Amino acid sequence: MIAFVYILVFNILFGYSEESSYNKSCVDVVESPILMLNFYLMGKTEIDQEVILAIGDNVAYLNEEFEGKVKFELNKLFLEEKHRYLPDIYKSFKNKTRTHVKELVGDIEESGAINVYLLETYIEGSQNKALMGFTPILTGMHRTYFFNSPRFDRMFIAYPGLQGKSTLVHEMGHFLGLSHPWEMNSIDKKLLGLNNESVLNENHMTYNFSVDSFTPQQLERMQDFARKFRNYLLKSL
Repeated sequence: MIAFVYILVFNILFGYSEESSYNKSCVDVVESPILMLNFYLMGKTEIDQEVILAIGDNVAYLNEEFEGKVKFELNKLFLEEKHRYLPDIYKSFKNKTRTHVKELVGDIEESGAINVYLLETYIEGSQNKALMGFTPILTGMHRTYFFNSPRFDRMFIAYPGLQGKSTLVHEMGHFLGLSHPWEMNSIDKKLLGLNNESVLNENHMTYNFSVDSFTPQQLERMQDFARKFRNYLLKSL
């Protein structure tokens, strides 16, 4: 496994700048929670410049969509020759066998950051869409995330999911406590500003083709969630 420290390699070689990380808000972000991201390029033994640049674009877009309420910084990039397909990892997780997951992360995983595993995917059976990502979460046991770290500090995303840039944003919503709108009752939807079809159609937590926003209420909830339940991952200022 080869690790590249972001500040020394990614920023210098590919010109990513924190100044371009978001532009939707002039909010003072000094007090905003900051989460670090590790990316694991699974099945890779050589640097793929397109993937590296796509990661930078995705993190920049992530910061744009969170509007300074939560900030994200690249910490490390890893090349790892071990390989699994994303749907197989998902099935292992859903079946509670976790065999594929354990074999995948093994001794390569680092704690103290959100670990994003990039994997290949495939289309199953008669489906016309491939799985692009999923995030293991603890339902109703948010205060135990600390005790389950780093087992629930992971995201699994398909390489093609980097192309549209919305997959990472959607999965980060789950990581910070948001559900799909259709999983919520009418009261919760109202509290989160999901009041009409227009808002719902454009919301990052839907599966619509074109999504481009969180509601202000969703952003506030994710900021609060980061401070209360993911605080063990926050970067010290």
